[in-house]
Amino acid sequence: MTKIVSFVNPNFQQGPKELNAYYFPYSVGVLWSYVMSFDHLEEKYDLGEFIWRRDPIEEAVEQLKDSDIVGFSTYIWNNNYNNVLARKLKEANPNILVIFGGPEPPIEDPEFFERFPYIDLCVKTEGEHSFKRILESNSFADYYDIPGMLINQAADPNLITHHSKTIDTGSAERIMDLTDIPSPYLTGVFDNLMEKFPEVRWNFTMETNRGCPYQCTYCDWGSLTYGKIKKFELQRVFAELEWIGQNAIDFISFTDANFGIFPERDMMIAEKLVEVQKQYDNPKSYTLTWAKNQRAEVIEIVKVLMFEGGSTIGLNLSVQTLNDATLEAVKRKNLEMNKVVEVFEACEENGIPLFTELILGLPEETLESWKRNFFELYKGGNHTGITVYQAQLFENTEMNLTQKEQYDIESTTVYDYLVGSYNEDELREGVEVVTATATMNKHDMIEAQMVSWLQVTFHINGLTNYISRFLYKYCNEEYSDFYEKFYNHIVQDAWLNTEYERVKMHYSKWMNEGEIGHDPIEGMEIHGWNLIHSSIIQMQSKHKVNHFFDVIQDFLFANYSDVDVHLLEELIIFQKNYVIDYDQLATYPRNINVDYDFLSYIQENGELNTPTAYHFDFPEDKTQSLEKFCEKLFFDRRRNFGKAWISK
Repeated sequence: MTKIVSFVNPNFQQGPKELNAYYFPYSVGVLWSYVMSFDHLEEKYDLGEFIWRRDPIEEAVEQLKDSDIVGFSTYIWNNNYNNVLARKLKEANPNILVIFGGPEPPIEDPEFFERFPYIDLCVKTEGEHSFKRILESNSFADYYDIPGMLINQAADPNLITHHSKTIDTGSAERIMDLTDIPSPYLTGVFDNLMEKFPEVRWNFTMETNRGCPYQCTYCDWGSLTYGKIKKFELQRVFAELEWIGQNAIDFISFTDANFGIFPERDMMIAEKLVEVQKQYDNPKSYTLTWAKNQRAEVIEIVKVLMFEGGSTIGLNLSVQTLNDATLEAVKRKNLEMNKVVEVFEACEENGIPLFTELILGLPEETLESWKRNFFELYKGGNHTGITVYQAQLFENTEMNLTQKEQYDIESTTVYDYLVGSYNEDELREGVEVVTATATMNKHDMIEAQMVSWLQVTFHINGLTNYISRFLYKYCNEEYSDFYEKFYNHIVQDAWLNTEYERVKMHYSKWMNEGEIGHDPIEGMEIHGWNLIHSSIIQMQSKHKVNHFFDVIQDFLFANYSDVDVHLLEELIIFQKNYVIDYDQLATYPRNINVDYDFLSYIQENGELNTPTAYHFDFPEDKTQSLEKFCEKLFFDRRRNFGKAWISK
């Protein structure tokens, strides 16, 4: 008689609600496709249920209670859900073997099963080999010989005492040959799921390789995959891309830690992706994490995806910080700044959307060094895409396990940093975010968040970026001086000061209470993950674009009286046309004539005093609702939504 194996790998709904989009339960699908490649296991086990979304606990228990084995894949977005479900499931059927895996279980805790007595086994790293050996075992005693696990000795039926004790079986060997692992998509693991739920728009998770050669202390990616990168067979990757097209899957999440690190191979994958898009009109979009230390070849891959495939994905060059002391503390090495500048210049020259990630709250960062991050990136050439994240303490990272005490790191659990996690009462998922360090107390942390708000709202969202760039070149006005003066000016304006105080109050509430409790703006829910963008959404919702530019004009006339008035007036006209005003959608595309060639002067050291005709385009749906427009200001920010395309 065969045994039933079920899996729990739930996620939140993805993107705008009307899409009804969810991820396939990929990580557990891989486990099942692997073990079913062995005839002796295929004869002994049948697949039961997948819990792939956050169904009510009672319903999930009902689906799973007759299983013999249930495997839980646990991440920050389902940690609480999985633990509550496992506990309730064990109450409903104590004979079920409950196995946990994934990056969230605290595998370094010597009293693991004191905290989680309803778990029987926990797989510490890669799961395929361990899961296979678990299924091959004939008794509980066999588990002790499987490396890479934690065992709940209280669950061992051979022991007289049932006092919980954690047994660690040591480290498992890394999977060296990924060709042994079949694709769950190509082997039909998810076919029944797709047939049962035809209304769901499935999101595809794709691994082309595993591993990360870096050991950043805030990240568990490298540690969990043992550093060295192992590649899946290229033909498997190509076949999965074909499957995506044939099954009308419109979104892919590439899980490679460093796409582009193998330039020749990754170019072939990019070209195959474009080929599939052209043949099937899918996938429509995707996300990926670019290689940390980029070379010129990465730009070429981006160009293929954009100019042949029509993608707006752009290029992400993550630096996290430019502060040397912080980089040393977190064991990260960025590209040299001259190389960063080369990448930025190549992106601007080729019209490639560029975004850079910064992490606020890392060790050794100060309020002043945090400000310098923005200004150095501007000098390097990034003016359109900087994303700010709050440092998070992931369970098994070095920063959480050892550096917390070393750098006096304080933290709090926030409940609205994961999209969707704020709706579920006791099951809502919390993320531990850094609120203070030895070099940045909580007051400075909030001030740093407001520095980020100022830069993202005005520079990155296109309200002052060309103006500040022009003045940096025309009269040697440092970005730091420009924005210090600008801040002092805008807080004198009643409406903008109210905005500043609103955002600051909610950041303070977030850091102290764990959620901001903000009302929606134009239907857009505002939480910890998008509060920084709320003023630009508010600007459109309250029809304040003209007011913003009135304040900017007053600032320029008051602080730069030595610059010709007509020059400033035309600079404001140029900047204002760059920002899309929802109320003016019908006027795009539009042409303007000015007496100065601002673009050539700023970007190419060209001649300024040249009359120029500029074309500003907005190649988007001009009939979309204000609510949809405001939603896209956040969700489509990485493709520069809300800004015009400029040409001469």
